[in-house]
Amino acid sequence: MYDVIVIGGGPGGSVAAKKCAQSGLKTLLLERKKLPRDKVCSGMVMGPWANDIIAQEFGTIPPEILTDPPQLFGHMMHVPGIPPQQIQYKTPLAWRKDLDFWMIRIAREEGVEMLEGTRVIETDQKAATCTVTLMEGKKPREISTRYVIGADGGASAVRKSLFPQLRVQYSVPIRECYDGELDLEKDYFHWFFPKHRARPRFCLNHKGDRFLIEGAGIKELRNEINQILSQYGFDPDKKALWKDGCLIPRLHKSLISGSFSPARGNVLLIGDAAGLLFPITFEGIGTALKSGLLAADSIAQSIREGGEAAGIYLRKLSEILTPGTINWN
Repeated sequence: MYDVIVIGGGPGGSVAAKKCAQSGLKTLLLERKKLPRDKVCSGMVMGPWANDIIAQEFGTIPPEILTDPPQLFGHMMHVPGIPPQQIQYKTPLAWRKDLDFWMIRIAREEGVEMLEGTRVIETDQKAATCTVTLMEGKKPREISTRYVIGADGGASAVRKSLFPQLRVQYSVPIRECYDGELDLEKDYFHWFFPKHRARPRFCLNHKGDRFLIEGAGIKELRNEINQILSQYGFDPDKKALWKDGCLIPRLHKSLISGSFSPARGNVLLIGDAAGLLFPITFEGIGTALKSGLLAADSIAQSIREGGEAAGIYLRKLSEILTPGTINWN
């Protein structure tokens, strides 16, 4: 019997598990893949939430965790017909497999137990006990706990168990990784808006001797991508080293309106699982970390004061979901 089971080993899951363990709670972290594992993500540590929480809870990101360049000067916006516009903002840059693995190691040093290669298929709660059913290899296994934190990403199994009737629309970003570099400033993250609109768009950034093309409109914008990037030395016939993608739940309106509340009983959703991504940029590291801290604090308060954790957590979340109350940046 655990006090807390955290499902998902990203930044939000790591910080939530770490804080729970530091509070003296018996905490288990479940990760679907073997570590270190890759994740489709720009790897930018954007904004005060992400940077401040990482510094406070994990310390300075070690140089070996960061890429080349280790830090971006900012963002470059490319719109046809006008010169590129710069937004200056220093942003650490990493591969997510390295960043996440570093955070998980620190969480384990604080007493978090961990199981890798375990796929959660269902979460159930009855009275004061939650049951997590997972697959270890080909065998199902049930583990009991008082609290569950679902940090298992956009296609969250915990969310599906908690809200089986919820209909979620998804954005499906694609990432293509290529060998070499283009004639674009490596110290900037480049945003391209070929349709003069926020979407569809694509992005490009360099990491070491590779560059990545990312975006939810990759297939739709294939001709525009080839035409635009050819100006910077891109060969449209060049084969990508790999292509992958992910699911981003589009739950912003439901969260703001209150028609979807990412918690029930003693099961709390954080980060992508809760749909907590910044609008427009869809950056999720900062919101995952912030909601992970709120979830851990809510569980600690629930234990002190009694009552379910969901109500406490949702009140804390409302402070950052109310338009005009707190700037999500």
